[in-house]
Amino acid sequence: MNYVLNDEKMFADITDGIAIIINSETGIYYGMNALGTAVYENLINGASTESILAELKSMPDVPESLEENFNSFIKSLAEKEVILESAPSEGSVSILYETAKEDNFILDVREYNDAQELLLADPIHEVKEESGWTPEKSSLNPDKEDVKRREAKMEV
Repeated sequence: MNYVLNDEKMFADITDGIAIIINSETGIYYGMNALGTAVYENLINGASTESILAELKSMPDVPESLEENFNSFIKSLAEKEVILESAPSEGSVSILYETAKEDNFILDVREYNDAQELLLADPIHEVKEESGWTPEKSSLNPDKEDVKRREAKMEV
């Protein structure tokens, strides 16, 4: 099975071997450990799940739970709509044994919503393909209830 990044909704960046993926519609972002990032990066570069799993299984000291964890990881990314199924392709697989060993062959993706309000408040969400960013009057003049709610959060 092959996958691609759901670039209609997601913005992704890999920095220092760690992937951060932001859902532009919900403001939720996802972080992965180093092995999860390596698998994700191979996926979006065209490698199939089968070839990635085979590469991991060929490494020494692989735990019996690897395949179950791998499938759970892929399922989680698909359910969160981070990745979408794509046409078959055969990109090469590149995962370092040291990365897999350091994470004990555990693939991890975590969901965060602590910056959700800030990410959704970004005016990029108001961009329309036909007209660009033209703020709606309501976004420039929030109602008094909204102002009170935001001020109360700032006082905490």
